[in-house]
Amino acid sequence: MPRSFASTVVDVPPSVVWDFVKDFNATPTYLDLVADSIITDDQPVDLLGCERVITLTDGRVVKETLVARDDVARTLTYHLTEGPFPFYNYYSTMRVTLISDTGGSFVDWSSHYDSDAADAEANDHLLADQIYGAGLQQIKARFASSRITN
Repeated sequence: MPRSFASTVVDVPPSVVWDFVKDFNATPTYLDLVADSIITDDQPVDLLGCERVITLTDGRVVKETLVARDDVARTLTYHLTEGPFPFYNYYSTMRVTLISDTGGSFVDWSSHYDSDAADAEANDHLLADQIYGAGLQQIKARFASSRITN
């Protein structure tokens, strides 16, 4: 089962980053490839089982379901249920943890999924670099003016 991973350091406390990324419907604010996102049936963004329908900038549609959210551990896990990608059984987790010596945040975004072996490298590039890496850099930039100073 392939895995993809990206991470970054954000120089604000984990509670600040978590307050932003825990919103299951916030993807358009940190992923440039997302044009729109809605939660179906007006469900709360923190309701396990709620579905978000994402419209990509090229018009393709992605559907994802929130399967876990832990405000203490600061983790959010979702399952891709429909999309134009060459992988399946996709589960992804965003996690925000404390960097103990600075008070800042370590933010990681990872996934595991099934795919054809021939697609493994391209899938990892798409996920780790073009989606997770790019999204994490947007999150980092969002908080750049709020940096912790020692």
